[in-house]
Amino acid sequence: MGPLSGIKVIEIAHWLVAPYCANMLADLGADVIKIEPPQGDQVRKAGSHFKDGESYLFAAYNHGKRSIAVNLKEPEGVRIVHRLAREADVIIENYRPGTCDKLGVGYEQIRAINPRIVYCSISAFGDTPAYVKRPGMDPIVQGMGAVMSLTGRLDGEPMLVGVPVADISTAYMAFGAICAALVDRERTGAGQHIRLNLIDTMVFNLSTRFAQYVATGQSPKPHGNQHAEVVPYQAFPTHDGWLMAGAQSDEAWRTFCEAIGCPELADHERFRTNRLRLEYREELTERLNAIFSTRTTDEWCRIFEARGVLHGPVWNVEQLVTSDLIQDHGLIEEVEHPVFGRLPVIRTPIRYSEREVKVRSSPPLLGQHTREILLELGYSDGDVAELAERGIVRESRAGRLGAAAGEGVD
Repeated sequence: MGPLSGIKVIEIAHWLVAPYCANMLADLGADVIKIEPPQGDQVRKAGSHFKDGESYLFAAYNHGKRSIAVNLKEPEGVRIVHRLAREADVIIENYRPGTCDKLGVGYEQIRAINPRIVYCSISAFGDTPAYVKRPGMDPIVQGMGAVMSLTGRLDGEPMLVGVPVADISTAYMAFGAICAALVDRERTGAGQHIRLNLIDTMVFNLSTRFAQYVATGQSPKPHGNQHAEVVPYQAFPTHDGWLMAGAQSDEAWRTFCEAIGCPELADHERFRTNRLRLEYREELTERLNAIFSTRTTDEWCRIFEARGVLHGPVWNVEQLVTSDLIQDHGLIEEVEHPVFGRLPVIRTPIRYSEREVKVRSSPPLLGQHTREILLELGYSDGDVAELAERGIVRESRAGRLGAAAGEGVD
């Protein structure tokens, strides 16, 4: 049993940020019902990696959910969501502000039905009038959120971070906010409306870079693969790859120098302190790059591990997920999918002493659980067939086969 077992979540969302958050809630035991339009979440048709029409991108962060395909532009479709909302604990949505209100499933409309609802709205830019109607996704917000100006080389172009940091960090923020609101509901008996946006999260992510700005009054610059405030703390080219390594203090710098076989550098007049090393960063980096290129990454790792020097190899995705470290943590689980077969997915990386966190089912096909969910709401098989014929709902073939077999397909 997970810590959120018994919690019912309705996801009215597309693309990444809210679905990613709902994915985490599902791994913690929540019953997540993903409401999709009849054509499906937009990401089902995005990207370039498909099998028999099913998207690997969608599958990456939608496991553990049930999918019901409902046309919210029809009054009967809205009534279905209202019936679901009466028994729900959480609704999470990431459309532009006002969209869910227009559809009839906004916070005030749902609160009138269920005052205990915890309703989480995520947008790109919040409610600021000049921005509220702007479309905004992770790459746009990375640019506006200053992260691109801080990524890359000092003399290079702004650089997009290789993972969707605006979406993912906002999903984490929403996850914590929802859990906190559920705790608050236990004290007060009332739900509430949570509002987050991607651009605010990017400001929050500035962290040490904001401290630099406050201290100097100037926007910090990118430093490539080097730390902005600590030298050395960067990626070094080895004989066969790359190594991240650093000296987080002047004491650690002395150990670092001994480990690389150059103890004289510790007391060098230009490198004795971190302040000096910052000033002469380029000269020191040139020296260190020449030293590191003489050995392989594994050789340096063994040397540094023996000395307790801060370090780690630079891995690609395959090296990371197949490493003994991640294999030991058991983060990659396989689920049985109707199209993909055995599909590896990433479990939410939280461990509790008394509760379990696990992948509970495969990513759903579009409308895979439409019939199952409607039957739970009290609709008959005939009702479901009529709704499907009228275009109010949509079922997947897997859902119809599961119903014919007398069981839900998970």
